[in-house]
Amino acid sequence: MSAAPPRDAGELVRLPAFQLAALLAEGRLTSEELTSAFLARIAAREPEVQAWTFLDPDHALAQAGERDAARRAGRAQGPLHGLPVGIKDIIDTADMPTENGTELMAGRRPAADAGTARMLGMVMAIT
Repeated sequence: MSAAPPRDAGELVRLPAFQLAALLAEGRLTSEELTSAFLARIAAREPEVQAWTFLDPDHALAQAGERDAARRAGRAQGPLHGLPVGIKDIIDTADMPTENGTELMAGRRPAADAGTARMLGMVMAIT
């Protein structure tokens, strides 16, 4: 068994994805804890970095809760299950605006997910 996961959000968000996925799979970290850590990091850095066009923390935390419940019920869907993934604003997502980085498409809401977003949802990543 490996060492306990860091509980400091700053340390947690610096771990590589494969380690985070292992902690989730082993039940030593929940998706809600991990998503909260990433959301805290985004909140702290976003004023300077300005990387997010759209971010819905409530939606991300709701997905995390669903992923945790599925894992507890023995319905994990692979190595990305419960791992938060940021999706660039040029990849269509039906549940949030996709504006392709231009004011010409401000408020655009695609009718369906792009293949990439659909696949991430199928493996129960948090998008």
